[in-house]
Amino acid sequence: MIYICYGITKSASTFLYQITEEIFLTGGQCICRIRQPGRFKVENYYDTITVPFLERIERKAAGRAVVLKTHGRLDPGVAQWIRQGRVLANASYRDPREMALSMVDNGARARKLGELPFSEIVTIDDAIPSIDLQLSYLKDWIEVSEVERFSYNEVCFSTETTIDRLCKQIGIGVDPSLVLSAFRGQELIGQINLAKPLRYWGMSEQLQQVFLSRYANFYDEMDLGDVYARQIPDMSHRPRRSLTAHHVGHYRRFLRRLLTTKNLGTILPVILPVLTGFIDRIHAAIFSF
Repeated sequence: MIYICYGITKSASTFLYQITEEIFLTGGQCICRIRQPGRFKVENYYDTITVPFLERIERKAAGRAVVLKTHGRLDPGVAQWIRQGRVLANASYRDPREMALSMVDNGARARKLGELPFSEIVTIDDAIPSIDLQLSYLKDWIEVSEVERFSYNEVCFSTETTIDRLCKQIGIGVDPSLVLSAFRGQELIGQINLAKPLRYWGMSEQLQQVFLSRYANFYDEMDLGDVYARQIPDMSHRPRRSLTAHHVGHYRRFLRRLLTTKNLGTILPVILPVLTGFIDRIHAAIFSF
């Protein structure tokens, strides 16, 4: 089975991806990782997911579970596969006000670490073009009724509800507490920032109005799950994870992933037809473990 997790930036999409994988694992299924360029890759993330790519994954996985993550636009062919039930999918989203605040935080951290992603986000205004684009992508995903929607607030502050809904969609019955046991202490949760409920309360009324006006249709149509966030006590006093803790958590995720997943080898999103057979033979010889 292939499961696609789409998410707009800073919508707890990484956590939702991890939860989805953990449900398969807890349910006794083998989950697969796809080898990618670079070191310490901890998720099957791709900007572009197409039907030919899914077909190659399907052949390699041979019935085993593969969870993919993307922030990219929905391909029409993939949308058809979702409608047909050939793959499952979810979409995570968040209040644009909180997206902007979190993106600014990530920009500061990226510049401190010397990383490229998010480093260009210095002010709230810098985040708006990206938010515009991502909300247009989100619209395409949620127009497919078979895509399960999850708000940031539900994923982060009512995670058991999220797990129950995912289990129902996938058709696996597992105890949510067993799934959550993998994430105690938050060290293994990827891309976590402050995880503070209702962050927009700290934004000026004038700036909030800019967002409420610009994204009026989004606010009218989407359930942001604020009811879940209001149940959470104020944790603003909690210190943010240090950079050392961030790196340690990432390496722990990487090691756990090596131990709990099957390596499918490299499966390229785009590939020249003449190379397909050659690469498949190399994978069979080298990445069979």
